[in-house]
Amino acid sequence: MRMRASRATEGDAYAIAEISSEVAEEGIVREFKPEEVNGLLSNEGYYIVVGKLDEEVVGYVLSTYSWGKLHVLDIAVRKSKRRMGMGKMLVKHLISHAVERGLPEVYCEVKAKNIPALNLFTSLGFKFKLFSTLVEGGFYGLYLPIQAFHEVLPPSR
Repeated sequence: MRMRASRATEGDAYAIAEISSEVAEEGIVREFKPEEVNGLLSNEGYYIVVGKLDEEVVGYVLSTYSWGKLHVLDIAVRKSKRRMGMGKMLVKHLISHAVERGLPEVYCEVKAKNIPALNLFTSLGFKFKLFSTLVEGGFYGLYLPIQAFHEVLPPSR
């Protein structure tokens, strides 16, 4: 099986919406309709990456440019395709994109109860910035500064 990540296209909108619907019941990401995904894809303020296993879209990460940084809004992988490294590959693709754009930081908020996501981001070098109880159950703010990008990504050839 071949895994790869790439920038999402309109042809991926239905699969992204389907995955968001499957994962939304966990209370981690919001559910999207295909037309909402297409709206995000056509908005230059957003960057969406899909993860494919062979040619099937099995995950995505949604991000936006905020305060001159890249803000991870959602990351989702089909339940049946988890624990294969897809989430890590998606985030690494985002980090590469941030480096290419010259952004100083990638950051996200993760619900305190979402231990798999906390483990994913910290395994990639993200640091804890804050904890807030403003959201039910609380959440952590995590960030990866530009200096750490090169520790996460392999050297360019």
